[in-house]
Order: sequence, then C-alpha cells, then structure tokens
Amino acid sequence: MPDLNRIADVLITAVIAGGREILLARRAGDVEARYKDAKELVTTADQNSDAAILAVFQSRLPAIDAAISFHLEESGVTGTPGAKIAGADPLDGTNHFSVGGTSYSVMAHYVEDGVPKVGVVFQPEVFLPLAETANCIGRLVWAVGGEGAFVRRSEFNGDTFDLAGPRRVVKRPAPPTRAFVACVPFGSKMTDEQRERAARVHTSGIIASTTGVGGAGGNVMLSIFGGQDVYANFGAGEDLDLIPPQVIAHEAGLTVWGLDRTLPVWKVRKQPFIVAPSPEIAERFFQAVGL
Repeated sequence: MPDLNRIADVLITAVIAGGREILLARRAGDVEARYKDAKELVTTADQNSDAAILAVFQSRLPAIDAAISFHLEESGVTGTPGAKIAGADPLDGTNHFSVGGTSYSVMAHYVEDGVPKVGVVFQPEVFLPLAETANCIGRLVWAVGGEGAFVRRSEFNGDTFDLAGPRRVVKRPAPPTRAFVACVPFGSKMTDEQRERAARVHTSGIIASTTGVGGAGGNVMLSIFGGQDVYANFGAGEDLDLIPPQVIAHEAGLTVWGLDRTLPVWKVRKQPFIVAPSPEIAERFFQAVGL
C-alpha cells in the first residue's frame, strides 16, 4: 500500500505549482480563452497549470508507486489506467475565473479502486485578489482519509507561496431552520433530466437564498468554511472537480452523499453529489427532488 501522506505531499506540491502558473498568467494579462468543445471554456491559465501539475506528478509519484496512473483535465490520461489514480483539475471554475472571479480552485486527488483517499483544494486568491495586491492571499485545504482535514493560509510572494501553519478544519454549527442557503447549479454539461431535478429543488421552497461561485471546489469550500449550508450538484460535476472536496468535506464532518445516500465511489466520471451539514438535511434535499 502506498504511503498516503507522501502522496498528499506530492498533490500539495502539484497544486501549488499549478496555482503559481495561474497567477503568472493573470498578472501578465495572458489569459486567452477558447472553447475546447461546444460547451466547455478553457484558458491558457488552465493549460499552464495542467502542465505544471503533470510535471510534478511525473517526477515524484512513480517513486512512491509505479502503478499510479494520472488523469488531468487538459492533458488527459498518462500511464495505464488501473486501480490507483492521481487526478487533477488544474483550474476548477474556469468560467468564473475568465470573468475576473477569485473563488476558483486548483485541485488534486488520489483514489484506489474508485475510493477517494486524498483530496487537495487550493484557492490562491480567495481572501485577497491579485488585482488588489501582488501578494494575493488564499488558502490551501487538504485531507487524508481517516486523518482529518486541514487548512493553511497562503500568500503569493511574486514567485511562489508562503504558507502559514496548519489548523484543523471542523464542521460549523448548523442552527435549526426550515429553508437553507444553498447552491443547486444548472450547467451546460447537464442533461434535461438533471436540470429538471435541480429545478424541482429550486421550486420546492427549501432554498432560502441561492448562492454559488462557479466551481465545485469553491462551492464545497463555502459549505465547509461559511457562505452556504448545502451544495447539491445533480449532474453538473465530474470526478476531477468533485473527488478532492469530497475527501475534505467528509473528513471535516459534513455529510457527503451520492444518490444511494452513501459516500460516492467513483467507478464512473459523472454522478450526482450533495454536501450538507447532516444526513437529515441531505435527506430533505433528496425528498425535494423526488429521490
């Protein structure tokens, strides 16, 4: 069995390298955007981040376990896919990022036989953006299964990031309420059936206020750290952008369910997903959608 903490260190190094490339591109004004298919935007920042993450994976993961293959959003699969996979979304929330948003994420994960073991989410500008200061401030969040979730404050020093000491991430208290601050997204990747599911939640009366930041990683971080109660993705997300925050949310004590009301196992790339403060609240959203 590979050492999960060694793998976590590699994933952390990789997302920091990716985050650096995103900030360098943004600082230089070199963020060209195009559609890689009819529905999905990609920028030079996505591509530069992907290349940096892949380089870290290739240089360090084989020494831990040669059986680990890689799956990145832009560069695709490297190696022979098997039970052990390191994955990364080099810029989750590209549409949000492309219009100047700062709640995007750089994410990486490790799974064994579809079971998430390690998740890392890096948000380089979430607290203070590069547009305001060259030393933008963000956060690095990670979790290893069974060991808890942790966060470190990051500050860009012009070339890389200075990190504060780690602190443990724990679930916030959830005051009793009949309606919730929630993000239930609609997206171009969703089927008509998936959009209908989301619409049923929106018209059910269970949502007191609609939120969201344009990316699964950022939305789960809002549910963990504050800003919304529930993130219910009924078809807009995929494994590369849902696995990393799943590990973190679960280790922080939140309820993370797939449609079978258990932790998602990723034998497929795409599946519905909810993060809620408790099983009871998650169940209320499933009932609202008719599941």
